[in-house]
Amino acid sequence: METPKAKKCKFCQSEIPQKASVCPQCGRKQGGKAKWVIAVIVVLLIFSALAGGGEKPASSGENPPVAENSTPSDTGKTEETAPVEIMEVSPADLLSSYEANEVKGDALYEGKTMRLNGTVGSIGKDVLEEVYITFAGEEFSITSVQCYFSDEAQIEKVMELQEGDTITLVGVCDGKFGNVLIKDCVFE
Repeated sequence: METPKAKKCKFCQSEIPQKASVCPQCGRKQGGKAKWVIAVIVVLLIFSALAGGGEKPASSGENPPVAENSTPSDTGKTEETAPVEIMEVSPADLLSSYEANEVKGDALYEGKTMRLNGTVGSIGKDVLEEVYITFAGEEFSITSVQCYFSDEAQIEKVMELQEGDTITLVGVCDGKFGNVLIKDCVFE
């Protein structure tokens, strides 16, 4: 069976060569599948960035976000636990470190408990309905430091916030997935 050597223009209905991407009669592009493939990829990337709130499995070496001096044991006695080292870092420094070199950013910060102080940029929920705030950054910046809250008491405090409020919180860095993610945040 022969393949057709001509096709009809999508706009003026003139017969044009099968491989023509522009109609020689009306001059309009015939389009193709490439724009749809690109559109699907862009939508998937946006969805992936918004779904950055998904939990990673906890590793045995992961530090809890807040140090406790003692925890009750089964016998009712308290056991002393080693205090968690909390790094002091500004949201701007954390973000710029990750944007300069994500691999180095992970080596320096991923899995570490940190204290962040800054101005609230936005307050919302991601596609998984997880509550977060972002720190305000440069005016036209695409990425930010995004802090997630899982404790109901902390979420109640998030509901009292407004954009522009200055806050201090402690959480565990979960690396960069679109934004730099901080998990299990608590206010100080």
